[in-house]
Amino acid sequence: MVDIVGVIKPPERKMFSKSKKTFQRSNKPLMFIFSVLISSTALSSDLPMGSPESVGVSSDRLDRLSESMQRYIDSNQLAGTVSVISRKGKVIHFESQGFKSKENREAMSDDTIFFIMSMTKPIVSTALMMLYEEGKFKLDDPLYKFIPEFQNITVKKGKKEKPIKNHIKVIDILRHSAGFGFKGPEGYRKSIGINLEEFVKESIKTPLSYEPGTQWRYSYSTDICGYLVEVLSGLTLDKFLKTRIFDPLKMNDTFFELPKEKINRFTTLYNKEKNGELNVFDSPSESPFTDNVTLFSGAGGLLSTTSDYLIFCQMLLDGGVYNDMRLIKSSTLDLMLEDHADGLKYKGFVFGKKKGFGLGFEVVNKTDTKFGSKGTYGWGGMFGTYYRIDPVENMIFIYMTQSFETYKLKLADKFRDLVYDSILE
Repeated sequence: MVDIVGVIKPPERKMFSKSKKTFQRSNKPLMFIFSVLISSTALSSDLPMGSPESVGVSSDRLDRLSESMQRYIDSNQLAGTVSVISRKGKVIHFESQGFKSKENREAMSDDTIFFIMSMTKPIVSTALMMLYEEGKFKLDDPLYKFIPEFQNITVKKGKKEKPIKNHIKVIDILRHSAGFGFKGPEGYRKSIGINLEEFVKESIKTPLSYEPGTQWRYSYSTDICGYLVEVLSGLTLDKFLKTRIFDPLKMNDTFFELPKEKINRFTTLYNKEKNGELNVFDSPSESPFTDNVTLFSGAGGLLSTTSDYLIFCQMLLDGGVYNDMRLIKSSTLDLMLEDHADGLKYKGFVFGKKKGFGLGFEVVNKTDTKFGSKGTYGWGGMFGTYYRIDPVENMIFIYMTQSFETYKLKLADKFRDLVYDSILE
């Protein structure tokens, strides 16, 4: 680890600077046009730019969001952030703030690449459901039908191990009810050098934490989804995602292994120490995700940008279509967005009565909640990435930062509340 010495003041934010892309009403039309041109270059998607007011959002209230994120940076709670908001198919906010590397005084940029951790899960879950559409499996198929090693596994019963009563079904690995536990970053670091098949088969040696199909418990089960994609498609997970999702969507900055020529865009990962300092946990030059990556973790192995992830989200919001190209059926997405955790006993991350879990996403299943409209869905990553898709408001909002335990800052709650407060109609 590298210690950060001192506190570095972030660069001054200026209206319509390269780092600020909130398109506001202005008495300076030439400056507005200049801002849009800059943003069109920076945002690698085909989504048009628009002013917040053109889609019923307040520019002034969006400023509060920017100011709030800047306070986190100024108080040394975060190094930097990139955020993007779209409504009704128009990007109305796109902003980079602070630093991607505080110690090197490298400013955060619009094309900064982040380790998105569990925001990998919705992509891999979508990939698996694309194969569902092709008739490769049924949701209630036993997992051992495709991965025989799962036929004779055990479950913990006190201090003993006993054979499972219920075989793991494919739906269980999609909705986190398979019986697996949770693997943190250190668990994955120990697995560096092996491939996904080896990782899965090694994991099977550990008994399940509970009987499959009885509980919802957040876990590494999407790694199993990723391996099932490999088994059913005959392609490694990285190649399947590239050919079936990333290339068609032109998500050119999303990978399991960061190309050498893009390392300069990779952000530093920080850890907040007890003394209040942000210390380097993982730097781009030392990251294990930049050289000879063999473990394509479906649970949390992808690197990406806000622009790329916005494209993926827009495809989902538009019912599986992007630029007149269909990747997945709208009926399949509807199935994924049902609350498939209903009736399960919750362990670990507790959503409460107004949220549930679909096939790869958290879903809001009640109206009139602080979490967004009924049907809103999304997830986040351990290192400070977050997205939500609200079909009722026709809105997507994403932020990315890179620091452990951002949940302690209630960053997601604050960001979400300010986004919804900005809606005028």
